[in-house]
Amino acid sequence: MTSDENPYQIEQQRIRFRRLSLHLEAPGQTRSSRGHWGLALSGGGIRSATFCLGVLQAMARAPAPTAPAEPPPTDAATDNSLLSRFDYLSTVSGGGYIGSFFSSLFLPGRLRDLDPQDPVGQAARDAYQALRFEPPGRISTGVDYAQQPVGQGPGAWLRENGRYLTPTGSGDMLYALAMTWRNWLSLHVMIGLPILLMLSLLTLFQVLSHASLLLWPLMATLLFALPCAVAYWLVIPRGDLDQPPSLGNAAFRIMLGIVAGLWVGGALAYGMAQWQALGSLSLAAALVGTNALLITRQLTRRLADNRDPTKDSVCNNCVRNYRVQITRALGRAMVATAALGFLALLVSSAEALYRYLLDYQALGTPLLLALLVWLIRRLVLLKDEKPLPEWMRKLPLDVLALVAGGLLLTLLCLCWALLVQWIAHDGGAVSNSPAAAWRLLAVSLLAALLVCISGRFIGFLNTSSLQAFYSARLSRAYLGASNGRRFNGPPQQRRTYLSVAEPMSNDDLSLQQYYATPSAGPVHLINVTMNLTVDPAEQLVQRDRKGKPLCIAPNWAPAVGSATPANQGPAERYSLDGKPYRRDLSQGPDSEIMGALTLGQWIGVSGAAFSTGLGRANSLGMSLILGLANVRLGIWWPSHFVDPGQSGWVPRDLKPWTYFSTQAYLFYELSSRFHGHRRDYQYLSDGGHFENTATYELLREGRQVELIVTCDCGCDPDYQFDDLANLVRLARIDQALEIREDPGVLEHPQLKAVFASLEQFRQPASADSQKCALLLNVYAHAPGTQADLAATPHCRILVLKPRLIAGLTPDVVNYARANPGFPNQSTVDQFFDEAQFESYRQLGLNIGQRLFGQAGQSNEIAEALWRYLG
Repeated sequence: MTSDENPYQIEQQRIRFRRLSLHLEAPGQTRSSRGHWGLALSGGGIRSATFCLGVLQAMARAPAPTAPAEPPPTDAATDNSLLSRFDYLSTVSGGGYIGSFFSSLFLPGRLRDLDPQDPVGQAARDAYQALRFEPPGRISTGVDYAQQPVGQGPGAWLRENGRYLTPTGSGDMLYALAMTWRNWLSLHVMIGLPILLMLSLLTLFQVLSHASLLLWPLMATLLFALPCAVAYWLVIPRGDLDQPPSLGNAAFRIMLGIVAGLWVGGALAYGMAQWQALGSLSLAAALVGTNALLITRQLTRRLADNRDPTKDSVCNNCVRNYRVQITRALGRAMVATAALGFLALLVSSAEALYRYLLDYQALGTPLLLALLVWLIRRLVLLKDEKPLPEWMRKLPLDVLALVAGGLLLTLLCLCWALLVQWIAHDGGAVSNSPAAAWRLLAVSLLAALLVCISGRFIGFLNTSSLQAFYSARLSRAYLGASNGRRFNGPPQQRRTYLSVAEPMSNDDLSLQQYYATPSAGPVHLINVTMNLTVDPAEQLVQRDRKGKPLCIAPNWAPAVGSATPANQGPAERYSLDGKPYRRDLSQGPDSEIMGALTLGQWIGVSGAAFSTGLGRANSLGMSLILGLANVRLGIWWPSHFVDPGQSGWVPRDLKPWTYFSTQAYLFYELSSRFHGHRRDYQYLSDGGHFENTATYELLREGRQVELIVTCDCGCDPDYQFDDLANLVRLARIDQALEIREDPGVLEHPQLKAVFASLEQFRQPASADSQKCALLLNVYAHAPGTQADLAATPHCRILVLKPRLIAGLTPDVVNYARANPGFPNQSTVDQFFDEAQFESYRQLGLNIGQRLFGQAGQSNEIAEALWRYLG
């Protein structure tokens, strides 16, 4: 079976390779003795990353379960670690921070010098030892980490980067501020150039014609909007609505006569002084009627001549379709009229405001714009938090966001309009002199030239966002922790590279290095969301989800027993909504946007929680205010997916947009119009915008995962399990799987102490409670039938939930008392100090040890758990 027939074949070969490398299977064994296990690390920013770090450390120190007749493995590469039994690692957002650190530890030669005898095994031993190291220390240039236990440097580095966005304090804050405002100003120049061009041309028309610009929306109404409204009634079917539209019906003939009478009567009335008003009204009505007749004739002819092979010609050329098309035309006319009215009022208001500012020397408008941007940056972050105040839940937040976005856009356009007025009148009094016209013409030509030039630099879309800064800081904090060159060099090198302010290019990894290098690490699945709000083929589905799951996975297949890949193709593989796709990057602009994304960049995209694309939370208002405030963490990505049956990628963008790609895609982003495959570039954002537990991909049948351990670390102070409910819903609809609570574990003599039901989680925990886990069973639906809940589940999900339990260390208890939000503090908080970092890590470690035990110590709960799971 080829990889095209079985898209998970490569993953299975990778798992076979890692098990052989770790001596978890014998080389001559033809079939695996145990099913696949998966570990899912959910979203939740650094809160999730730090809690999951503690869980990983607990798993690395816990013994793996063994079957009664199966002796435990004695190989030094695993030391019978529970963590070594997990074949898959699926991450979203904050889970990807720590997941990338963990998986990169397995790359031979990354943390410690390469062992030529057993590079894969040596890297695995170092990886598990790094997670077993305790107690955590601090970074010191005086320590020779090459001579210390292998875990001393990575753990200290992670703690030192708890404030990973600004690890050095004021210096990093100033850097971040400078970058933020530079990008914000650059974005508004790019947005403003087309606005400047339109406003300068409109003002030039006003200066030359001495006419009010309000005539433009009036003419649009008379020439297009009202005629489209009348044209709807000019086609009356003789029988049913599936008949072709005909111009020979009574309504069209009557309108033809009325229009002729209006033209004649209006012309005669207009010639008489006492009837001029009535004559003007008659001529306007005649103009509307004439255009209605012309539009009706043109649309019926176009429907009759349409030879689109993808559409049924009978259904296409009918009265029913005519009414649909003319109504859509009316909608476009209304938008055009409103836009012209907005521009006309904008120019008029700018002229009046310019006179006022000239008289009173006021600077209120620019200061108000800066204040609004600051307020938006602060308030918009509340969108991430699930527990909104009761009064706020009753408000139509999307409508309010749309109003706020519209006001911000109006204020922005007004600033550009004031600039046009200032240039037109040379900073002096308003006049319609020839000099003003010449200045406006010069501004228009310059703006047009700059629009044409800037439109070709498509890479601006990503370089002007916050994504590069965000990804770079994540790479330095989490991938830097596995970069042995920071710790293992001579003293002079350590003094340089042990500074958290010092970047190193080899902190980050290309996907070629990460996925194509043979290693014994788990198969890492990186989950992101491809935003999709405009797709006629899937309009009903995308109206709710507004995005699809994009999964990045390895794409090299090692020969069994070999330490080298069997092919030299692309290292990464992409699946969109569960379907594998091949990319063709042979076409495209010479721009950095076409470059391959690194591991750090993919982790940054997977964690792009605040952006113009929000997946199922997408709305025009949020996209507008986030975009104008440049709170943009997502990226535009050229998927260039090759459809089945095609030899290569076919460009989908239409001219003339290809000449103004930068402005076009900025418009799409600000207006929340994400086209998916129907454009050359797709907008990617946080994987949690589709599914936040990272469990969704592990449930796919082809991966054959029988046990999933999920760290559900989304912000959930009331323990409503919204993310889990979303997973259950998606699994049922997309994969025909039914996920139910396991009732037996709640009655088990030992396990009921640590396992709870959903309802029990919602109740306030008692001081002696140890409940911190949830067990779910996954059943498959047979086609057309209900899931058999009495059958043996084909997969189980063990959910670990951050929760205060009895027996925590005094420092964690003290931190919880001082911070009532712990362990569900805001995801907006990405600046963990030492106490906060250690409290979340220790909580994850304690919960993991409570469930899985520790090596060399008897643990009744762990033993009972593995017996119960079989």
